[in-house]
Amino acid sequence: MKIITSILLSFILASCTTSKYTQFIHTSTPKNIDKKNRYLFFMHGKIVEKKGLPASSRKYGYYAYQDMLDTFASKGFIVISEPRRSGTDIYDYAIKVSEQVKQLIKVGVPPTNITVSGFSKGGRISMVVSSLLNNKEINYVVLAGCRASDIGFYNLTPTGRVLSIYDSNDDMFGSCSNIFSAGKDNLHSNEIVLNIGDGHGVFYQPMAEWIDPMINWAKK
Repeated sequence: MKIITSILLSFILASCTTSKYTQFIHTSTPKNIDKKNRYLFFMHGKIVEKKGLPASSRKYGYYAYQDMLDTFASKGFIVISEPRRSGTDIYDYAIKVSEQVKQLIKVGVPPTNITVSGFSKGGRISMVVSSLLNNKEINYVVLAGCRASDIGFYNLTPTGRVLSIYDSNDDMFGSCSNIFSAGKDNLHSNEIVLNIGDGHGVFYQPMAEWIDPMINWAKK
């Protein structure tokens, strides 16, 4: 009963709270692009596709999507993120994000000021974007989003500055090392293994353990 009550309370709070960072959060590339800003694309996990918003898992609890976007915005980023439709195709969505990134670069945003990130399915999309864009200066952060089988399935050749973060107790996604091995000279990669023990659930809340290294990577 306590768990159910907690979930219901989270749903109520999520639906009633208005973000003070609204002006910095967009569902697509903003109309007015300031070349001096830093831009961060964030793609949520599959749970939002399955449950809609607000979303919650019996195993991992409330998925704090808006809190994550607010956190990114509070760190000085223009955030681009949208709730995806159920059954969104990974490759098709990666093409969509790639075109938005190209739009930013076309108007003069330095690739080093652009970060493409995502959790779980969103992380898989990020890795495909990395392969599609083939730009060594763009930043990527993959949060628990690597499966070795993706190499052949999506013909991955990751490019750019790619950081992988996952929890050691995650039974769904793991190391990106095999995928990184498919990268070429234009790939600069790093991987952080967390030992929090909550597995996939680590990325359901904007925890400093993954937020801080992600932001540091994006701002290097």
